Amino acid sequence: MSNLTTRHDNVPLSHGAFRQRQWMALDRSGVVNLLAAALLTLLGTALATMLAGGVPAIGIDDAAITRSYSENIANGLGYVYNAGGEHVEGSTSFLWTMVVALIYRLTVTPEVTILLVTGLLTWLATYSALRLLRCLAERLGLSGQHATLALCVFLAASPAYFLWSVWTMMETALWSCMALLLISKLVRCVEAEEAAPGASVYAAAVALPLIRPEGIAVAVGLLALSALLDRGLRLRLGAAVLLALTAFAAVSLFRLSYFGQPFPNTFYAKVSSDRMQDIIDGSKYALSFVLGSPFVSVFVAAWSAAALWGLLGALRGQPGARGVVVAAAGVFGFLAVYAGLGGDHFAQWRFYQPIMPLLPAAFALGVALCLVRVCGAGVFRAPMLASGLLVVGIGWMQYYQSRFDITKEFDLTRDGLEFGTYLNGVTPLPSIGVGPAGGIALAYEGYIYDLLGLNWTEMAHANPVKTGMRNHASFDKATFWANRPDVLATFNRECLGDGKQVFWASNDDAFDGIFSDRRFRAEFVPVLFRQGADCWPGFAVPDWLDEISADSGVTTLTWDQIEIRE
Repeated sequence: MSNLTTRHDNVPLSHGAFRQRQWMALDRSGVVNLLAAALLTLLGTALATMLAGGVPAIGIDDAAITRSYSENIANGLGYVYNAGGEHVEGSTSFLWTMVVALIYRLTVTPEVTILLVTGLLTWLATYSALRLLRCLAERLGLSGQHATLALCVFLAASPAYFLWSVWTMMETALWSCMALLLISKLVRCVEAEEAAPGASVYAAAVALPLIRPEGIAVAVGLLALSALLDRGLRLRLGAAVLLALTAFAAVSLFRLSYFGQPFPNTFYAKVSSDRMQDIIDGSKYALSFVLGSPFVSVFVAAWSAAALWGLLGALRGQPGARGVVVAAAGVFGFLAVYAGLGGDHFAQWRFYQPIMPLLPAAFALGVALCLVRVCGAGVFRAPMLASGLLVVGIGWMQYYQSRFDITKEFDLTRDGLEFGTYLNGVTPLPSIGVGPAGGIALAYEGYIYDLLGLNWTEMAHANPVKTGMRNHASFDKATFWANRPDVLATFNRECLGDGKQVFWASNDDAFDGIFSDRRFRAEFVPVLFRQGADCWPGFAVPDWLDEISADSGVTTLTWDQIEIRE
């Protein structure tokens, strides 16, 4: 057991040796990793948009929600969704919201700056994964060059990571950067590659709970495991745990005092109080990721074998074993956290993208082992090249096949921006109820009710047990009628222009079938909002329609012209 809790050489690094290793950190391999990470980030970012047929530099609708909060904060309106509205946290990531708010303070057109920041963070995340892999390869007596090359091939085959990390403008880049930084640093610490945890470990420990609430579990779990593996690090890693807990307590107290609840409102809108249902849904989500995302089943199998070897090797003091255990804990920790939280509905398994740079690492080590100890370094180069090209092709093809699911998330932002800009010209401004709540919030100056509850506390808490579409099951009819908006906007649906307006039943699922509800049909009138060639369907109350009767851009329909198709 003593081998588990002492450093491999049982001799602390001298100050001179530590300084020497600091200088060596800037050697050629470090520069190569930085350049490789930069090239991968540029390539992956370009491929992510090219293979999807082009994505606009506006982010997805959920990111637009965060941007609306950041803009309000930057303009001195407070942490609110509606100007002058309730205090509500519909942006899950507190820290990313503040980062974007700072960008809004610098410029009123922040899109390019946000993309530059997400690109930089993605580069650093990729670099951390490459550095971690090289450390493990060298500790295991393998070729760091071969392992790194294998990892680069798998990352080049993963454009979804760069889509979610860069183009969406979500907190994914910051989340990935801090998580992989912490894992990489802890691996180097337990493998005696660094004398002690540096400032970056403490920074990551503080940042993770501020990025997402589950960050406290990631930070404390990894820090505690590393302290268990190396007794010499317990004091310093204990301090990092204390910092993480302090950061989590501070943001929780702020939420309680400002919002009246300890977690973001998105948690109450998305996560059911039926914990068993969450676990069932989350397990299905994790399984679909393992079986549906290219090569992930192989990567998980590789990490399972590596974790078993690492645990046995740590007992024997095997070089590299402790680092493998820490890295494996990061992988399986992420898989378990989001399985427990119920998963997600977005394309390409958004919740698991932050660990994608680390996921192929165990398999990459296996490739390096094969090349050095089985095949020989110079044998089978042509087959390996062909295999690499095949891997990249498979990854690109799978991503290309989901391009429509990808681009529709950006379309929601664009549709909301366009409709909100149009509606600002209608007098009087109506209160509107919406499903997609991001792009519309960036453009529209009137009051918005988020009918899915992400940005509306009362709606989020109306039904604690969520049934229906994952993450979009908070709509409550009683709450809707108690706060009836002037317009129910369905700007993300097309106008048909043939005298009929069709809604698919699946369009109505998130609203609990309200389009067919007798009371709704009695109190709302189907309408078409037109501006030039643009048209958006919706529903409006007669009182507001009477006030804008002179507006030729709003056309009323009869319910006989509305068709709900199964």
